[in-house]
Amino acid sequence: MKIKITDKERQTVEEFADARLGSSDLYQSRGGFKREDLIAGALGEIAAYKVLKKAGHELAKPDFTIYEKGQKSYDADLRIKNKRFHVKSQTKKSADTYGPSWLMQRHDPLFKGTGYNHYMVPSVVDIDKNEVEILGYFPMFSVLKKGCVGECKVPMFRRTKVAIYFSVLDENISKYQRWRIVNEVK
Repeated sequence: MKIKITDKERQTVEEFADARLGSSDLYQSRGGFKREDLIAGALGEIAAYKVLKKAGHELAKPDFTIYEKGQKSYDADLRIKNKRFHVKSQTKKSADTYGPSWLMQRHDPLFKGTGYNHYMVPSVVDIDKNEVEILGYFPMFSVLKKGCVGECKVPMFRRTKVAIYFSVLDENISKYQRWRIVNEVK
C-alpha cells in the first residue's frame, strides 16, 4: 500500500531530522545515523499512522520528541489501546540495492516473545518522491513463531544485529494476517 506524504509532513520530518542530528551525542554513540535514514524512519511512521487512521482507528500521531541519554527506549512507535506498532523503514535506494530488509538490534525486547499485541510495520520509503510503501502490519508473534528473523547477510553486523527479509515474511505470513489489524475496526 503506497502512501503519499504531504509537503507539510515532509517539512516537519526535515526539522525533526535536523534537530535530532544536532541534539546530543546519544545517537552518535549508537553508531550514528545518516540524515536520510532519520527522514525515512519518520516518514514511515507518518505513513503507518495514516493507514491506521484512514481505516478508522483512533491513535496518537507519531512522536517526534528528541530524547536525551537515558530516555531512549524500544517502545512502540504507534499505539492503539493495548496494540503496539513498531515501524521499520528502509530507503528505496537501499531496498533496490539489498532487497527489502530491516536490521534490528539483536537484544531488542521485541524478540523476547512479545505476545499477540505487537506488530512490525515494514516500509520502503522513496525520499525523492515523498512516497512510502507499507508492506503490512505483521504480528510479531507470527514473525517469531514462523522463524522470520534471521542472520544478517553482511557478516560485520552479525554480532549486534539480526535481519528481517521481506522475502521470508512474504513466504510465511499470509496477506490476510498481515493486513488483518488494519481492517479490524471496533
